Amino acid sequence: MRTLAFDCETTDLKALMGRVLCASFVEIKEEKTKPWTLRGDSRKYKGSARIDDSLLCVAIRDTLEEYDMVVSWNGKMFDVPFLNARLAKAGERPFHPHFHLDAMWYAGGSSMRIGSKKLDVVQKFFSLSQAKTPISWADWQNAAAGNRKAMRQVIRHCEADVLVLREAYWKLLPSVATIHR
Repeated sequence: MRTLAFDCETTDLKALMGRVLCASFVEIKEEKTKPWTLRGDSRKYKGSARIDDSLLCVAIRDTLEEYDMVVSWNGKMFDVPFLNARLAKAGERPFHPHFHLDAMWYAGGSSMRIGSKKLDVVQKFFSLSQAKTPISWADWQNAAAGNRKAMRQVIRHCEADVLVLREAYWKLLPSVATIHR
């Protein structure tokens, strides 16, 4: 089964006022693979205006659909609904995963009581070799405004997230009984 971890970075928590800045991906395999990122400031994904993320969103959807299962952290409550809202705005069809494992739900509740569902807490709890990176609000805002240096920081942050997620996946997987869409 081809499995892909992903994370999106956006300019807001709601698709009404926000747009997708980038999405990072890394394959989940026994051997380590490098993450890659689709970024909104790439010429390939530039829309008709700076706030037009339609080409980027379609590319993210199409990348995710190449895999049998996608793994996210709060992706069922944020990343996928945000992506689908932006796709709907662009008149595009939504993303429908074959299987989607939102690993966040296995860090708390009836699976484990680590103490927090935050990915950085899970990373520290399991002493994972990968670590999340801090990012300033200024970098986030500057990336949204088109600053390429700030965008590099957002991408660095996003790629670190998927590397931590891939490692956390292996720690949380024994608690997974079923996987749904």
